Amino acid sequence: MRGVSQLSLFSAEARPTAFADLGGLFCGPGRVVRFGGGDTARISVDAASAGHATALRAATAPFGLALEPGERHCAGRELRTPYRRDLSRLAHAWTDARRVKTIPAGFQLDGASLRLWVLAAGRADRRGGYLLVLDAAAPATHGPLIAALTRLGLPPARVSLPRCPDCQAEEDADCPADEGGPDPADVGPQPATPGDPDEPVDPAPPDELPVVDLTVDLTVDRTVDLPAARPERPHVACRGHHLVVTRECRAAGPALRITGARRMRRLVELVGPRPAELDTTGWPQYWGRSQA
Repeated sequence: MRGVSQLSLFSAEARPTAFADLGGLFCGPGRVVRFGGGDTARISVDAASAGHATALRAATAPFGLALEPGERHCAGRELRTPYRRDLSRLAHAWTDARRVKTIPAGFQLDGASLRLWVLAAGRADRRGGYLLVLDAAAPATHGPLIAALTRLGLPPARVSLPRCPDCQAEEDADCPADEGGPDPADVGPQPATPGDPDEPVDPAPPDELPVVDLTVDLTVDRTVDLPAARPERPHVACRGHHLVVTRECRAAGPALRITGARRMRRLVELVGPRPAELDTTGWPQYWGRSQA
């Protein structure tokens, strides 16, 4: 006879929480930042909504952490802890010698860490699947996380999320509309306007070249202080062939998509019940038939 489904050994409710479970926050864009010599560190994570912020505070409270509000951005609002000594070991495990985020050796996902990943960087894809956002600034972490999900019975597909509507609209506003003119790349050099100081001059025959005095007065200081060069920013060409600087959009970037009735059932089993602060659209759901 079939009864209630048995609790998985990897489920978020199968064991007490451990400090290492906080690594689930760093599977997505969340960061643990070391300060100074590395004796203290703090956690920084994004909350997509007020409900996510409340749920993240409740989930991290058992670890003795207090998440404070930080700056707002297009993907929500940053939450971060103060710098603390007890986060130093976690920071050394999740960053290398250059302080670049990395996956710890022997890292294994389970329900507790996966639940924190879902809270910090999960969203429904409105097609029956679920998205787990990756850290675009730490591409070396993507492969190990795909392997960790696969070992957990959740082999994902890798996808790329588009820019949010606000960032896209702001970029489009900087791009003049295409007036239907010819492509500048297809137009050859045009004759210079008469009297134009930049008009090219036909070179004179060798015997008629002017004599130029190349002597330089070294007693005159001709040094000019130039402004510091600004770092180059990525750019794209709009339809009007104007170069437009692309603005960083924290909602865009790589993500892992979990689909299929069996995998979604497994995901729901692992992460546990939905927090009361979140609506049903932001939490994994299984739409298959229940087993009696």
